[in-house]
Amino acid sequence: MVLAQIGAGVLDQADLYNDNHSHSTTESGWYSGPDGVQWTLINRKPASFTNTFTLFALSSEDSISRKIVWTIYHYEVAPIALVYGSAHWIVVRGYDVSADPSSSGDTSYTINGFDINNPWPPTPSSAAEPPHSDGDTCGTGGTRGIANEHISYSTWQDDYMTGATGGYWGGKFVAVCDPEVPSQMIGKSSRPKRFFKGERIIDKKEALKCAVEGIKFHKLLKKEAWNKRLSQSKPGEPVLVQRLDRLDSFYYIIPYETGENNSSALVSVDARFGDYKQAAMLPEPAPHMLNVKQKQKSRLLADVLKSKFTLKDNLGELIVRPEAFCLYPTLVWKPCKESLSPFYPFHMFTIGAHKIYVRIDGKIFTSLTDTGKGI
Repeated sequence: MVLAQIGAGVLDQADLYNDNHSHSTTESGWYSGPDGVQWTLINRKPASFTNTFTLFALSSEDSISRKIVWTIYHYEVAPIALVYGSAHWIVVRGYDVSADPSSSGDTSYTINGFDINNPWPPTPSSAAEPPHSDGDTCGTGGTRGIANEHISYSTWQDDYMTGATGGYWGGKFVAVCDPEVPSQMIGKSSRPKRFFKGERIIDKKEALKCAVEGIKFHKLLKKEAWNKRLSQSKPGEPVLVQRLDRLDSFYYIIPYETGENNSSALVSVDARFGDYKQAAMLPEPAPHMLNVKQKQKSRLLADVLKSKFTLKDNLGELIVRPEAFCLYPTLVWKPCKESLSPFYPFHMFTIGAHKIYVRIDGKIFTSLTDTGKGI
């Protein structure tokens, strides 16, 4: 996406991934390392783009977030940020702040949220897919996946920009931005008031109200694209999801429906505290896969029960027998290679000591891989 934005055109995804991967030399084990992403952006930028790209690994989330804001405001280029620890690259295409920054070192303003492009899940493409990955691994090339997402700043802090995990960049907050020196000071920070105390999981009616309030607070209806989608749809039935990587952590996904079971947008709120978390505008209205009706659930069960699953590490084949399995009552999710979007959770089956995960698009996995870096 970034190279397309600066005039390089839509480039072959496999070539871009190969560039990223082969030039990720500082540390092994990355799909696309920070140095590889920077190299690709500089090497593939058109001659008409006279600026350059600099890799920043800063000591605080606040500093890298303000560096991202300044790059978008002053240079009008979308930075690429490393999120979910070291797992994933996203493109940050916009921001919501109390006032535009006056310089790269300005810390006087408050950040309310970010607009991102998440190159996962991938959309169909004529280009070959990069090895070991789904789609454009870091958003250097064309726009793919969910094209427009809004993230509250508290969600950005808690879930996305959490700092690289271990290794050369361990503990640092990483993004590829413009070359100006970032702020060394910590700026103002605010967190929205929570609707509930977190003592229980809120009910679906309460979740709907929180979603509406979150949309209002972040003024999404004042943005033309969001207004068009949200004003022509109605919130549907919230679906509960549990985070597998965090203790007692749940969120709701509320589909905004246009009729015929089609959704044009998805909104997420915290299922204990009611905080608005984020929203995703789907590329076009389409049937959503969240609310599993009884007929769909029967088909899902049939698909699992009629299959044998080869377990990793030569542990044999897992046979799911009708007398000996359990379908978990909520959907589940954690950042992993199999799903790098919280809007693509899983059904989870337990069979003895083993688990089967069925992503909401129907793809089945015998495990979830959360050790990948730079996807």
